Amino acid sequence: MKVVVVANQKGGVGKSTIACNLAVAFALEGEKVLLVDADTQESSLSFRAMREKDDISAIAITKPTIHKDIGNFKNFDIVIIDTGGRDSAVFRSAIMAASHGILIIPTLPSVYDIWATEDTLKVLKDARAFTDIPAYLLINQVIRAKIVREAEETLEELARQYEVEVLRTRLFSRVVFRNSIKEGKSVLEMDDEKAKKEMKALYEEIKEKLFS
Repeated sequence: MKVVVVANQKGGVGKSTIACNLAVAFALEGEKVLLVDADTQESSLSFRAMREKDDISAIAITKPTIHKDIGNFKNFDIVIIDTGGRDSAVFRSAIMAASHGILIIPTLPSVYDIWATEDTLKVLKDARAFTDIPAYLLINQVIRAKIVREAEETLEELARQYEVEVLRTRLFSRVVFRNSIKEGKSVLEMDDEKAKKEMKALYEEIKEKLFS
């Protein structure tokens, strides 16, 4: 069993969209996938309810027991954890669970959003006092490549400071990401070739990190 935790205290960075798309990506490759919704808004559970295919399972854990419960899910190949958008005992428990795999921290490509992401990196630093947690920053909802270049310097500085890596893949802001979620689908199951290419690249990069 491998675990992918998608977390950031900053709201609106696309955590649930990324978690749901990754869950489907692994399922499409034949993996047995569990999607854990650790957010009281239950976006991932709503996605599962909308999805017609029965290729992923989903549960809610909104108590700070995720890092303790994770060992009970060994009958799954992949566990994807979608966290809430604020610091809490539940959020910290989810971060700890990433010791069984990797932590993905999505951020928008603006200096202000990257600064806000430091709060999550501080929680990661606290958690690493107890266990090893491989962590990666993901630039999401890119509008123009130029904006990314302007923010990359700040992001790389934070990455060095907190000993995390910045993923190569960039996800652009595309309507299909929102529309597919409403249908209970991944962009991999839609007709937007650019979005499919980006999500496939992210999936392959995360697989590389998980199994290296």
